[in-house]
Amino acid sequence: MKKVAGFGLILVMLSVGCGWAQSTSPALYQMRTKESNVTDRRFRKILGDNYDGQDKNRREYDDDRKRRRKKQQQQTTGNQTDNNGYGSGPDYAWPTHLIEMGIRFAPSLNLNTAEGAGSYAGFRNNGAGVRMSVGPTLDYFFFKDRYAFSTGLFYTIKRSGFQMPGSFGESRWNPGAPAKESVYNLQYLQIPATVKLFANNIGPNMRLYVQTGGLLSLKLAEHAVEPTRNGLYMAESGGSRRQYGFGDIELLLGAGVQYRVNENNAFNIGMSYQRGLINVARANELTSKNRVVSLDLGFKF
Repeated sequence: MKKVAGFGLILVMLSVGCGWAQSTSPALYQMRTKESNVTDRRFRKILGDNYDGQDKNRREYDDDRKRRRKKQQQQTTGNQTDNNGYGSGPDYAWPTHLIEMGIRFAPSLNLNTAEGAGSYAGFRNNGAGVRMSVGPTLDYFFFKDRYAFSTGLFYTIKRSGFQMPGSFGESRWNPGAPAKESVYNLQYLQIPATVKLFANNIGPNMRLYVQTGGLLSLKLAEHAVEPTRNGLYMAESGGSRRQYGFGDIELLLGAGVQYRVNENNAFNIGMSYQRGLINVARANELTSKNRVVSLDLGFKF
């Protein structure tokens, strides 16, 4: 096969030379044409009558090889994906599933702000506490498998606590009275409206993500912890009055890692921060806003 390629190259050079010779000197052209015919007869004598067919097959083979190489280069530099559908090139391919559902479990550290005036003067927050949030998630990929609109429905319990002067709720002011405490569990139904941005892979089947957006929190119930020792609960007609509003609007910022198990399943682990924007206390002279830091654990299916 190498000999055939070499003979073909010689023929091409002779053809170019013959064309040049014809344009410069007719006599030289005739001489070179005669030499070319002699060379051609020698090739046919060595290779046989199938000389023309072998040359044609060689050209077809070269053209086919070039086409395969060009197609392979396009696949390599284009949107490459690995066995699990994730991109290994500079950009990701279109996802195999536009909608991915999952479940989220998030133990959370809850704290709240406290600012009081008038009869609520001296109120301050009462530390932090651990609560939880759980619910389904839904990611809709609107651009390849890199940008997704993320929402869900979370059942979330938040803690809200206060420290207050001992004379709060008393008919007489007693500066020596011991300070009182108040802790409430607030149950919310949360609806997130966020965007997830997925980064390049940091390892086999692992990639980072950043999540940002907002949360609409609708209060389902409020419960006083240890009612008989709860200063806010006992001061308001034995707890017959609601102390918190109907809901909250919060900003959400989160980041984490997604580990793809197979084409359909993945684990998520990350951290998120929720910052309440609305005063959740009902009293006009008391301002309290929620702050939540969560460990987000999730499984996609």
